[in-house]
Amino acid sequence: MAGPDIPSGGDRGQAYTLEGFIGAMVVLMATLFALQSVVIMPSTGGIDRADQAQRQQEALDALVVAAEDGNLSETIRRWDGEGGFEGADGQLAQSGDYRRYHPDTFANKSTLGSILDDRFNERGGGYNVEIHPKGSENKTLVYQSGPPPSSITASYTVTLYDDQYVTPDRDRTLSDLNESESAISELDNRPDNPVYNVVEVRVVAW
Repeated sequence: MAGPDIPSGGDRGQAYTLEGFIGAMVVLMATLFALQSVVIMPSTGGIDRADQAQRQQEALDALVVAAEDGNLSETIRRWDGEGGFEGADGQLAQSGDYRRYHPDTFANKSTLGSILDDRFNERGGGYNVEIHPKGSENKTLVYQSGPPPSSITASYTVTLYDDQYVTPDRDRTLSDLNESESAISELDNRPDNPVYNVVEVRVVAW
């Protein structure tokens, strides 16, 4: 009667080699899967630079269009005579001495607001608008929320002159108002200097 087959030394060596090969393949596949996961994560949770660049250009375009028709200057000269902005109906600023605009109101009262509303709010995003005068308090015209990491910033500089009217009433010029009535302080009140202030209008959008 024949006894059970006993693997020879060569057969055992082949079996060990096959097991080692299979084990190596498992490790290799696991490593490739891990590497693939690392590559995918930045594209799913990262910032799309091309999209950022497009949004920044759109925000800058909005500022340029508003500036070219003169409305951007009028917007930052829309004062209420009490240190705030005419028609502002949003929340109080952190300083508590003026109100910001609700985005819908800002869109109705300004070219800039109308364009920003169309390009950002209507697409599920948002924006804030700030003014940064020289030598004067920075103020926020519109504040919707704290910007996310993917937000962009665009700005445009507007020069205000002493003889420009406060809008929308146009009853008095900028230099006619005293400090407490002005939303933006006068930079230099010398009679030989016609510049009232130089203001950076800054848009933060997402």
